[in-house]
Amino acid sequence: MEKSNIEDYIDELRGFAGTGKEMDIYSLKKELMDLSESSGVFEDFEKSSMLIGKGMLSRVHNLGSLIKIRNLASEIKNKSVINEKLRSLHFSLNILKAASFTNNASGMKNAINAFLYNNETKIDSIINEVNDFKIRLDKIKWHHSNLSQKSLDNKLETEGKYGKHIEQLHLIHKKQKGILVSIMALFLKFTKIHIKNLKKFK
Repeated sequence: MEKSNIEDYIDELRGFAGTGKEMDIYSLKKELMDLSESSGVFEDFEKSSMLIGKGMLSRVHNLGSLIKIRNLASEIKNKSVINEKLRSLHFSLNILKAASFTNNASGMKNAINAFLYNNETKIDSIINEVNDFKIRLDKIKWHHSNLSQKSLDNKLETEGKYGKHIEQLHLIHKKQKGILVSIMALFLKFTKIHIKNLKKFK
């Protein structure tokens, strides 16, 4: 990728990265391990949404929202793939870091390709997936609040069935976004070092 194109792309990414607290490359590794351990939440939520007893069905006022939650749970299960893609980017980030300080053109090219061009791991694609995850979570939260249980006991039953999973999924999304923002910030840092070196040896 030409240095002018890298500079242009860096400017486009700054808006999403924002000014939040960023992790270093070693802290990212620990966060990714923690994220990996939480991947089972997606499958647990889908299973829980499919298992609805007759008693609960008779007590839920809005069956439409219940069906929507089941459908969204199946769709959200695929968002666990984001964890794998972030780990892949972290691996490429390590290559990028080493290449930026050693002026390894081949390593730099391969790492930048992973961030910008690879259909599975390019940043644009992962940003879209993380944003879509949040949209679907908000829909689940809305339908969850719209179940309209007929009594306090029934409401607590629904909260026990869905509330914990929804909270866990929100925490996973928050962690995914935080990791992505930090990866992007480090990507910008290392590519800037590369650009600086290109200008130095021009």
